[in-house]
Amino acid sequence: MSSQSEERTIRTYAGWFNERRVYAFGLTPVAFGVLGVVVIVTLAIMFLVSVLPALVVGGIGLLLWMPLTVNVAGKSAYEALLLGRQWGRQRRKAQHIYRAGPLSNQSGGRARLPGIGTAMELWWALDKFGNRFGMVRMLDTHQYTVVLRCRVGGAAGNDQELIDSFVGSWANFLAALGQIGNVAAMTVTVETLPETGERVRANISAICDPDAPAEALAIMAERLAAADNDGQRVHSRISITFDSTSPAQRKDPMMAAAVIGNQLPVFYQQLAHCNVTALPMTDHEISAVVRRAYAPEQEADIESALARGDYVCDWADAGPITAEETKDTYLHDAGASRVWVMRTPPSGFPTERVLVGLLSPNASVPRKRITLIYRPYSPGDATKTVEGDFKSAVAKVNTARGIVAAEAEIEIEATQAARRAEARGHGLVRLSMVVTATCLDEDDLDALEPDMKALAAGARLNLRPAYRHQAAAFLAGLGIGVLLPDHATIPKTLRA
Repeated sequence: MSSQSEERTIRTYAGWFNERRVYAFGLTPVAFGVLGVVVIVTLAIMFLVSVLPALVVGGIGLLLWMPLTVNVAGKSAYEALLLGRQWGRQRRKAQHIYRAGPLSNQSGGRARLPGIGTAMELWWALDKFGNRFGMVRMLDTHQYTVVLRCRVGGAAGNDQELIDSFVGSWANFLAALGQIGNVAAMTVTVETLPETGERVRANISAICDPDAPAEALAIMAERLAAADNDGQRVHSRISITFDSTSPAQRKDPMMAAAVIGNQLPVFYQQLAHCNVTALPMTDHEISAVVRRAYAPEQEADIESALARGDYVCDWADAGPITAEETKDTYLHDAGASRVWVMRTPPSGFPTERVLVGLLSPNASVPRKRITLIYRPYSPGDATKTVEGDFKSAVAKVNTARGIVAAEAEIEIEATQAARRAEARGHGLVRLSMVVTATCLDEDDLDALEPDMKALAAGARLNLRPAYRHQAAAFLAGLGIGVLLPDHATIPKTLRA
């Protein structure tokens, strides 16, 4: 008797593409339109006036047009120039330095979130099952964010078919987000922190009876002493940002809370199919998590309070007492952080384990936070987007000179696959990533830079530091509803 083993098919995942639109000759629609206007105006002056004024006007027009065609790290020259000017003005006015607390000029001597966070409020409500949930209100964009505490089952002990089903359920979950009219974004935050042992101590205290036999108490004391306090723990959370769908929800957060509270149980159920157990975080827990990020020196006390379910701080005191932003570093209280943003997603055709090394605890980088940001498209917008991206990819190939680059051909394949997938009912999301590393000393940040580059290379990611917006990127990486594109100050017409 002979048996033939079937070869298992290794599933790979790709198909992402840059949303940058190209109309012709590698130019964006805005740049191509401006060039057309310059040519038409120059020809009109030539025929109606004379050649010399036409050449002068045309030359000036071309000089003003050329910065639109220059791409500097994904930004046009105009965008880079304006960002540099804003950064310089911010430093001249000392707006990169933040001081709070009783001795500051902050109202009430509180420690509110700096920058974009000043427009955020924290409310609480009950979902349909009676669970208390915190709700972060962003006044500038009329959005509400709910944070879910997650326990991820992981892949250990599961066969590949079950893992593939979890991945498929996650894809279905992302597709369903675009069909919900009021979901603006979803963020997944995986944070690794040094183990303080406070959770073990709180758990043992909760189950130990002071009147228990001395031998039993001695055994529990031994277990506590043997607990590994030099390791690391993982804290995972998912936040869902909702748009206000009516004027009443913009004015009254409780109107929005009533709608969101009825929706949340659906998300719990859908995440359960992805091997993720999710429950909402209370307003006090959200405040504590934010405070812990800004004040890592208080980590043991905050962890102990969270383990016991005690109150830590108000939302008005969750921010730093002191903070200062440099070009590539963010100093906050006794901590120092560096933030990177994803420039390109994982290259090639990776498996579902491509981010495992980056997400897992690493002794060389004890405090790191990886935040994936998903912005779902509605079904109607998804159709328009994939069609536009496909036409843009075709335009790159048709207007290229000489041999077509392999990258352009791959982009056509990716956009064509996206069109077919969208036609079959698959969802479309915009994806970005914010990676934050925090140390207690600024010099340690420079020492762990090679380790972060190695982790990014292992995940096939192209990361770059969030130059000149470290504070805003740090806030976005917390996963509490800060969506940086919604707060951009550069006009879209000047972007690359």
